[in-house]
Amino acid sequence: MNAQLSDADLFDFLKVRLPVPDWSGARLRPLPVAYTCRFWRLDVPGRSYVVKEFFPESENNPLYPTLPRQEADALAVLARYDLSPDLELFEESPAGTPLLVYGYPSPLDNEIDIGEVADLIGRFAALSEPVPGHQTTPAGYHEVLKRGDAMLAAIPDSRKAANLKRLRPAEAAVMRRQVARALVHRSFCLGTIQATADGARLIDWQFAGLGDPVEDIACFVSPGLATLYGLHPLVAHVEDLFLQNYPDQTTVGRFVEERGAYHWCFAAYCLFRHETLMHSNAPAARAYGRALEEEVDLLLRLR
Repeated sequence: MNAQLSDADLFDFLKVRLPVPDWSGARLRPLPVAYTCRFWRLDVPGRSYVVKEFFPESENNPLYPTLPRQEADALAVLARYDLSPDLELFEESPAGTPLLVYGYPSPLDNEIDIGEVADLIGRFAALSEPVPGHQTTPAGYHEVLKRGDAMLAAIPDSRKAANLKRLRPAEAAVMRRQVARALVHRSFCLGTIQATADGARLIDWQFAGLGDPVEDIACFVSPGLATLYGLHPLVAHVEDLFLQNYPDQTTVGRFVEERGAYHWCFAAYCLFRHETLMHSNAPAARAYGRALEEEVDLLLRLR
């Protein structure tokens, strides 16, 4: 088993790898731990860095495998288009775990306008340069429903699964269509947008894949995903403003038609995680349980 990476060891490691001219004013502090990573924030005059240490064995996940190399590949391309922070470092940590560092000019404040958010994700969805090495993800109404079915089938003794199946959108409600796959973020919400002195940037690319941009809209308005990030779900007028400002209204139209499948699949995922983590990680199981309740409430409203 890998030894835990200490703050002091990490600081010494970064000092010989990051191009910081003066370390005398540097401040390294740990951030809240996520489900698949530990985080630190390093501030030096004029620039901020976020350090991510990925936990091992997080790749085995039925919907969101954690793939550190994918995040590094995405940052290397997207930073050139002002869509993500700069990739500063990606290598093995002193503890033997994958370590990724991204950096950006320190912002004066952390306020992000909802119109800027819509423009950011719209520019990302329109990106024509391919990003190498990414997984293929469920895309389109029917593939997404099928993935939700598979996760519920993996917890056959769950009584809640039987209730969730009753909320499953009908196969025939949406006509089958070919999906033109593109890079999608897959956990896009206010918690994955970083304010910088140069404007908003997208972070947390470890779940990304080749899928349908509709998924990123569904993620942004998902109350369950917001709950997992420790955020309040969007209020209705903010959701409306985001959809109105999204640059490709054809994609918005498909989202309105297909969103039920994405929300139902995410609810199935939250239930799967709630049931399977109950004995090994009770706090995480409870968090997924709260997210499940939020997503089910949305599904009921959409009916």
